[in-house]
Amino acid sequence: MQELRQLFTLNQDDQRLQAYRRKKWLRSAEFYGWLQQDTLTTLTVDQALALYRASGGRDTAQFKTNPIEEVRDGLDFLLYDNIKLEGRFDECAAPDGAYRLAGTGKEFTSYLLCLSNPGLFAVWNTNAERLLKRAGLQPVNTKHSPMGIRYLDMLEALNKVRARSGLGDFRQIDELAYQASQKNSAKPSKKTSE
Repeated sequence: MQELRQLFTLNQDDQRLQAYRRKKWLRSAEFYGWLQQDTLTTLTVDQALALYRASGGRDTAQFKTNPIEEVRDGLDFLLYDNIKLEGRFDECAAPDGAYRLAGTGKEFTSYLLCLSNPGLFAVWNTNAERLLKRAGLQPVNTKHSPMGIRYLDMLEALNKVRARSGLGDFRQIDELAYQASQKNSAKPSKKTSE
């Protein structure tokens, strides 16, 4: 019980967390402005790269191969099309999705959704998966469902974390997941007796 309480408590003084926050969320208001439907048509390559890097994207060379028109179209589809969320997510994050951008996947797609509405959409990355596993909230059968359905399952589970932690929005849940992942990797491994 104590471990779960610690798992759901955000340590604001943690230096690594502060660096993570600066990289990922410091420019949220600026990025939000870029993602408005009337400004997406003027999104630049440099802005798209800034979004990609902030999302945690690591294959910048591959991401740069996307024509800016395709990036704009993909973001417009993800954020503003009237197709259900799971369909939009699937088309943008699944390997064979019509709007999937080179070098991206669920992390970039969910990060953009979270930027657009952090009270409604969560970031789906390895840290979030680890947090849910440690909390015993990991969705079942997420490997065999379409990507969009899997995102809805992750969103539901991460919303439970938000309720239990008392944190305000999913940016903070992303930070909590990062912090939990750091604590997990900092634990010394137990030696087995021979």
